[in-house]
Amino acid sequence: MLAAISVVSNTSIPTNFTVISCLKSKKPPSKNPRNLNQTLKFLTKSGNLDEAIRLIESSPSKFTDPETYSQLLHSCISQKSLHHGQRVYKQLLKQEDSETLLENHNLKSKLITLFSVCGELDEARIIFENAVENEGVPESVWVAMAIGYSKNGFLREALLVYVEMLWNCMEPGNFAFSTALKACADLKELWVGRGVHAQVVKSSEGPDQVVNNSLLRLYTQCECFDEVLKVFDQMPERNIASWNSLISGFVKEDKLGEALDVFRRMQREGVGFSWREGQMSYC
Repeated sequence: MLAAISVVSNTSIPTNFTVISCLKSKKPPSKNPRNLNQTLKFLTKSGNLDEAIRLIESSPSKFTDPETYSQLLHSCISQKSLHHGQRVYKQLLKQEDSETLLENHNLKSKLITLFSVCGELDEARIIFENAVENEGVPESVWVAMAIGYSKNGFLREALLVYVEMLWNCMEPGNFAFSTALKACADLKELWVGRGVHAQVVKSSEGPDQVVNNSLLRLYTQCECFDEVLKVFDQMPERNIASWNSLISGFVKEDKLGEALDVFRRMQREGVGFSWREGQMSYC
């Protein structure tokens, strides 16, 4: 559905008419870079990938901003559209300054994620290996590959990416920690998970809520309930997932009284609880 035409600013009206014209004619109505970028932005946000990519294909020299391609790739990832993603990648390769564009770490992460969510791990790995050949590769590139493996069921490969990251003297952050801990929890790799936990403690960043919840899940999966309690008590903030992990841990250990005590504590603190989720965790 087309966005409503704003009447607050006169400049917004031609922009929307430009978009409507483009959608009807399937051709860019103007070679004005400003109009083209406004049209492309609208098409991308509305999820109209065919028209957005066609617009770039018709005037490739007008689109050289990495952010433009990043937004397009993000939409392709959201729709899990390999076909559209490949077309965007093809346009990137065709650009005169394609080498400069493809050195953009954000685009590399997006391309790795795109091919991973679409099951094309070999293609994702090629982009990843080309990226990590250079120095100064950010955490996001490594994590994109690790998550790609994890989401496709290759949990040990995800952990190997984390180890490879450490071997390359990269200091992991919370994004990497939570990814590695999730793989450890799913594999029930307690000792590896404890090693990651030790790195979390030493990190200057300090664990965020996602990392703490990942630790709770790891120790719950491995039935280390003393450590579950220790992590829980040290958390500065807790959400529903935190409480669910603690209650599920007590239920798994048949400590129903303790589980009820935690539930009452949740009620006092005004936190909701999903019994369905808790029961599913127990099962």
